[in-house]
Amino acid sequence: MTSEVMIMNRQAVALAADSAVTYGGGPDPVVTLEAEKILPLNGSVALMVYSRGDVLGRSWSQIAHAFRKEHGASTFDTVSECAKAFFAFIDGNRKLFPEREEREEFEELMRAAFLTLLNHARAMASYPGAGYSDDAEAFEAALELYRAHLAHDDSGKARPDLPVYEALTRERFYAVYGELLDGLIAEALGAFGQEESMRARLFDFAYMIVTKPAFLEPFAGLVFAGFGSNDIFPVFDHHYASILVDGVMKRAHDESTAVGVDDGPNAFVRTFAQADMTHAFLRGIHPLMFDMMISMNLVTNEAAAEAALKEAGLGPQAVGEVMEKLHRGALPALTGQFIRAAHAVSQEEFISPFIQVVAASGKRQIAETAKSLVELNILKSSLHMTQTGVGGDVDVVMISQTGGLEWYARKA
Repeated sequence: MTSEVMIMNRQAVALAADSAVTYGGGPDPVVTLEAEKILPLNGSVALMVYSRGDVLGRSWSQIAHAFRKEHGASTFDTVSECAKAFFAFIDGNRKLFPEREEREEFEELMRAAFLTLLNHARAMASYPGAGYSDDAEAFEAALELYRAHLAHDDSGKARPDLPVYEALTRERFYAVYGELLDGLIAEALGAFGQEESMRARLFDFAYMIVTKPAFLEPFAGLVFAGFGSNDIFPVFDHHYASILVDGVMKRAHDESTAVGVDDGPNAFVRTFAQADMTHAFLRGIHPLMFDMMISMNLVTNEAAAEAALKEAGLGPQAVGEVMEKLHRGALPALTGQFIRAAHAVSQEEFISPFIQVVAASGKRQIAETAKSLVELNILKSSLHMTQTGVGGDVDVVMISQTGGLEWYARKA
C-alpha cells in the first residue's frame, strides 16, 4: 500500500509520499522502506506514483530517470503536455521494454483472466439453487457477466474504448495475439473453448480487457503536477496505467484540476491510496465510523417507526403494510437528511476552515501540511503494529513559479 497527499494553492503545489513498498502476496508479503514515489520530470513538473510500482520489472523511478535524460531540459506548455510526452516516451520504447518481455506479461495476464473465469464459473455452479444444467452453462454465464462489466460501468453507462488503442483494431489484435490466445484457451478449457462461438466470445473478452478502461489487471495511479510554461497557477493531471500491449501502454485519463482559474477552487487537497486517517482529520470523523453511523441511523429509524406503530395498536399485518410504504420513501429520506446534515457540519467545521488556511499558505507550509497528513497514516500503522505497507520516511516536493521544483523533505 501507499499513502500520498497532494495540496495545491495559487502559489504552489506540494506532493508528499511515504517510502514503503510491498513485494509478493499471500500471508507473508515483504515490506521495504526504500521506494521512490515522487519523481521529478523536469524543472517544474513531478510525477507521483501509487499502487503498481513497476512496468515489466522497471520501477517508475528508472523510467522517470530515463525520461529525464532525454527530456529533462525540455519545457512543456502545460502539465498535460508533459504527461503526454512521458507516455509517448514509453510507447514503442523497445530499448527499455523488449517485445519478448511485454508478450510474456500479456500471456500471464490472459492466463490469469481465463483461470479467473473458470474458477468463477465453478463457484457459480456450486451455488445452492443456481439452476445451471452443467459446467458449460455456468461458464457461459460467468463469461457474459465479465463481458458486461467490461462493457458498462457500475451505473450502466457504456465504457468507451481507450483512445490510445485506436490503431489496435480487433483484426490486428487477433493477428498479433490469436495464436497465443488459442493456446491459453486450449490449456484452460480444452475442446469446449475451441468451439467457434465460444472462441469468438473469449477473443472478444481478451480484446475488451485491453481496450476498455475497467482495469481488471494491476494498475498504477500516476499524478503529474506542477506548472507548464503557459500555466499561471499549478495544475495536476491524474491517470491510470497498467500493461504494455502491442508496444503501447494501457492508460486512461481520470481528472485534471487547475487552481484559481475561472470557477476552480483557490486551494485543493487530494489523497491517494491509504488515506483513512487523513480523511478522519479533514472530515472530523473516520470514514468507517461515518458509514456505521449511516447504517445505525437507518436501523434505529426503522426500529422506532415499527415500535411506534405497535404502540398505536396496529396489528402485525397493518404494521407490515405501513413499514413497506415507509421503506419506499420516508425512512430513506430521513437517513438522507441525516447524511446531508452530517456533511454540512463536516464541511463547515472541518473542511472549509482547513481549505481557507491552505489557500493562504506559502509553499513551505503546504509542504509541511502534506507531510503531516501522510504521517497520520504512518502513525496509525505503527500504533496498530500492522503490516499495511505504509511507512518509512516521507518525501515531499514543492513546486512554485518562483522556485521551480524543490525538495522539502527527502530520505537519505
